[in-house]
Amino acid sequence: MESERVKYPISRSYIRTGNSRSGRKLGTVLFIVSHDTGNPGTSASQNRNYFNNQQPSASAHTFIDDKTILEIIPLDEVAFHVQYGITEDNRRYGANANDASIGVELCYGGSINFQQAYSRYVWYHAYLCSRFGLNPDKQIIGHYTLDPARRTDPINSFSQYGISWAQFIRSVKQVLAEEFGAPAADTLPVREGDSGSLVKSIQQNLITAGFTISADGVFGPATEQAVRAFQQKNGLTADGIVGPQTYSALNKPKQSYPLPSGVYRLGASGEPVKQIQRALQKLGLKPGSIDGEYGPQTAAAVRKFQSRYSALADDGVYGPSTRSYMLSALK
Repeated sequence: MESERVKYPISRSYIRTGNSRSGRKLGTVLFIVSHDTGNPGTSASQNRNYFNNQQPSASAHTFIDDKTILEIIPLDEVAFHVQYGITEDNRRYGANANDASIGVELCYGGSINFQQAYSRYVWYHAYLCSRFGLNPDKQIIGHYTLDPARRTDPINSFSQYGISWAQFIRSVKQVLAEEFGAPAADTLPVREGDSGSLVKSIQQNLITAGFTISADGVFGPATEQAVRAFQQKNGLTADGIVGPQTYSALNKPKQSYPLPSGVYRLGASGEPVKQIQRALQKLGLKPGSIDGEYGPQTAAAVRKFQSRYSALADDGVYGPSTRSYMLSALK
């Protein structure tokens, strides 16, 4: 089980693939669907074990109780938390909820401390809004709104403790502002002619992404051109306007793959070899264990990479030319 260091630790213990977890990739996250379990007294881990062992044709990404925020399906995979065939999700967002949203379940009742669970639930929604560039007013929706004929969650649990949907959204917005900085989605979209700290933050992200512009806080023609180029590169609508999807893409953590200078071949070892192995793995090749040992598997992976380019000798030796081509392939 993995945990992320934030105010409330986020634990990850993914269920096995099957009816509850298809492994199919999620599209762009357009909204969050808020649920409660409808099964009072069951903890996050108990729900996780149920879906892992019983494998019903249903699931959600995350279960939250008074002690744990537990992601049981990766946030880049589909979870089956809203029935296919309803129409409200498509009417509002142009997509089926399971294919474009994160499903979050609140555990409540029994011995669960509701206030502790609810505080984590609110915080996690704010965390998701920050991570994916979502506007709480427009891009958090209750299951009861999407499927009113069949579902009452999470209002069912909220009402037992005197909380309304409007109060919940206000709380999410407050946490988003106080703990994650000014909620970007509240001031999006940003376009040419705008200025301020949000524009400067966008410019800094564009510079990190490799664009040569000034981070002066003024959204001028150069920034618009960089935004268009970034959107084209990432398969987004290239309109030069930073809306929630573009903002989310700009703020996704980037994993770097530094590569060493010099020449490495069979028998080499150390951290530089680990860097080569990590890069080969990222490129879909199979260097073997990331152990820092330049063995036959690593040499074979280097050779396979070299075979893709006529300008490289297929000798399995990592040198300046191979490094240059690998850096280009990793961009």
